[in-house]
Parts: sequence; C-alpha cells; structure tokens
Amino acid sequence: MSEAPVSDDFFKPLPIDSGALWGQQTQRSLRYFSIGDQRFPKAFIEVLITIKKIAAEVNLAKAMLDAERAHAIVTACDQLLSGGYDDQFPLHVWQTGSGTQTNMNVNEVIASLANKQLESLGAAINVHPNDHVNCSQSSNDIFPTAMHVCLSHQIQRDLLPVLVGLIEDLESKAQEFTGFISVGRTHLMDALPMQSGCPFGAFAEDLSEVKGDIASGLERFYALAVGGTAIGSGANAPDGFGEAMASELSKVFELPFVSAKNLYTAVSSEKSTCFISGLLKSLAVCLFKLANDVRLMGSGPRCGFNEWILPANEPGSSIMPGKVNPTQCEALSMVCLQVFGNDVTVSMAASQGQCQLNTYRPLILHNLYESIDLLSDSIQNFSQFCLHGLLLNEQQMKQNLANNLSLVTLLASDIGYDAASAVAHYALENHCSLAEAAEAKGVDDKARFAKKMSEKLKEAVDAR
Repeated sequence: MSEAPVSDDFFKPLPIDSGALWGQQTQRSLRYFSIGDQRFPKAFIEVLITIKKIAAEVNLAKAMLDAERAHAIVTACDQLLSGGYDDQFPLHVWQTGSGTQTNMNVNEVIASLANKQLESLGAAINVHPNDHVNCSQSSNDIFPTAMHVCLSHQIQRDLLPVLVGLIEDLESKAQEFTGFISVGRTHLMDALPMQSGCPFGAFAEDLSEVKGDIASGLERFYALAVGGTAIGSGANAPDGFGEAMASELSKVFELPFVSAKNLYTAVSSEKSTCFISGLLKSLAVCLFKLANDVRLMGSGPRCGFNEWILPANEPGSSIMPGKVNPTQCEALSMVCLQVFGNDVTVSMAASQGQCQLNTYRPLILHNLYESIDLLSDSIQNFSQFCLHGLLLNEQQMKQNLANNLSLVTLLASDIGYDAASAVAHYALENHCSLAEAAEAKGVDDKARFAKKMSEKLKEAVDAR
C-alpha cells in the first residue's frame, strides 16, 4: 500500500532509531537513500563539525546568536570532536547532490547534544538545528567549504610529505647508482648508454615538477564559499561573516584560507576541484611510468631485462615455486588507474553545475578523497617496500652493454652514418662484436675500433 501524499509544508514524522542523536532529516535520508556502503570520511565530518563550532563563535560576535546557545553549540562540537560519536553520522555518499542531508545530520546531532547540556543546566531555551546551528549558513556554501578545507588539509598532511619522501629516495638512488653504466632503451629497443642513476634522477625531476604544481594548485582550494549561503548572495548572513569564518579556519588548520572573491562562483562552480583532480591525474601518470619501468627493468630473473633487482617481499605464485613478482609496482599502477577513472568522474560531475549550484558535490568529494588517500598510501608503500631495497644487477648490465649494437652511434660522426649502420647490421647478422664487424667491413682495425669505442663511451657517460 502506498503512502498518502504529504502537503508542501508537512512531512509525517518518522520513528528515530534507538540511541540516535539525529533528527527527522537524517532519519528520512537513511530511509530514502540506502544506496551502497560508501560513507563520508571521518575527517570530512570533523571538518563540518569544526565549521559549526567556528560559526557559533562568529555568530555570537556578530550578535546573531545569544551567548547561552553559542556556548552550548561550541561545547557540543568539542564533545563530538573528542571522539566516540562516529555512529551518529551514518549517511551514505549517494544522497542529495548538495550534501544538505549530511549538513543537517551534523546540525541535528550538535543540536541534540547542546539541548542535553542546556537541559542539565535548567535553561529555558533550546537549540534548533536550522535556526541556531545552521545560523548564517546554507548547505550550498558550507558543504563546498568543508570540501575545500578537508581536501587541502589532506593533501598537505598526507600526500605532499610522502611525495617529498619518494623524490628524496629517487634522488638517493640516482646518487647511489652513479658510476655504473646501463643500456638506454627507446621503443623498448637497445639505444645509447647512460649512467645507471640517470633514470632515477629523471623520475625525481618529473615528480618534483608535479609536486610543485599541486602545491601551487592548492591556492585555488584556499578560496572558500562560506558566507555565500544559498546562491552566493550572502542572504541571511551578516556582513563579514565569510571573511571571519575563513580567518578562523586558517588558524585552526594552519592553511591560508580566504573568502572567495566572487561567492556566486564559489557556490555554483567546481572548477577548482576539477583542476586539483587533473593535477592528481598528472601525478598518477608519472607514478604509472615509474611503476612500469621498475617492473620492466626487474623482469626475469633469467628471461627478462633483469638489470634491477627488486626486493622479494612475498611468494609470487601459488603454483610456481620460487617465483617472485613485482607486486608493489602492480599495486601502485592499479591505484593510478583508479585515479584516472576518478578524474573522469570528477570532470563530468564538475561540468554538470546548473544555474547557481552544482549538485554533484558528494560524488566529487568521494572521488577526490579516495584519489588522495590511495596515492598517499601507495607512494609510501612503494618507497618502503620496493625502492629502498632496489639493487643493480651489475653482471647483467655489463653483459647487456657488451651486446649493445647501438654503441656504434658514438662513432657515427667519425665513420659516417652509413658505415656505422653497416657495421651494426653485420654484427647482428653474424653474431659478432662491433669491433669484429668494423674490421670485416673494412671500416677500421678491430683493436683500434674497440679502443675508440671505449674512449667515446667514457666521454658520453661522464658528460651526463
């Protein structure tokens, strides 16, 4: 039997779950949006609570709240931030696109705790989740504000430090392997020689540039929508509310938050999250190449390149005894693919803002938070369990270098491109050395050619 329709201004109350501090809006969301298992991260809920605490203090200073209610709200927020209330925030990611239900979940829980406090003091007033906890605010400016604060804090706290660590580890490997010579490869074919540390220095430089881009890109996250309320006009918020909120949030999170120059833009646009997502994708692109090169150079141990020796952390096969696989490379590359997919989702969601609001914010937050979380963890694991213990297989490298026909390129300026090509082809077809091929083709004496080659090789490698 279907329920009778309700009027525009009345919703039939639902029974509240036993032990719950939330109210009707949270309960209604639990009933109508039981979709998937994904919840908002605890860190995001804590940011929302912190915003509510600061808002109560700013509203008190601007005479929007009386001292009794403001104090009760602040105390309730402190109580929640101290821990033990995770079960009071049960809503799913897949809900209203503005995040209103999660904003109200936080408002309702804070109001319940504040009212318990007021009741214990014998106060004759109460705290309303909308009128008081949500005073001078709207979900439309508070949810994106919380997104920016949470994600920028996550990047600064979790991602950038492990990325710096990875860059330092790569630079250390570049120094450690200086003095050894490897075969370079282009198109996966033998190419000119290089110092063995050069690829690691290249990785470090690549990642350093991306790290700088991410750090600079965070400036877009520091502009907050708070104070814009429902559509960016600031209706129902006192003058200076957004600026005061941004100032206090800067102190708490030690990041340079400011009120957005145009609050209409801040409330309606998700260009900044799309931009940051693109930078995370760029990081994943660099990491994917790193992971693939490491497992390619470590392939073998007897039938692959086998120039880099990867740490053996665990058995690699349930059927082949003694097999060890490049599992850290595989895990890192899978994370990169997930980040690529998340970026596509964020891009599409950011493009769907209509008029004065983007209603895909829970999805955007979920994907960005996951990308940052996965990248942070996988980078740390890769550094610790793969890069730290990576060694060179000097014997294999010397053998590969001796067999490298592209070394003849170093003498091409002396003997000419055509003669060098003829020497290389003869050596390949006749399974002999370049020096032997040079003598057979009448290009030079074998011993003299070998001596010139050795000198050119030293010059080429030392120059780098």
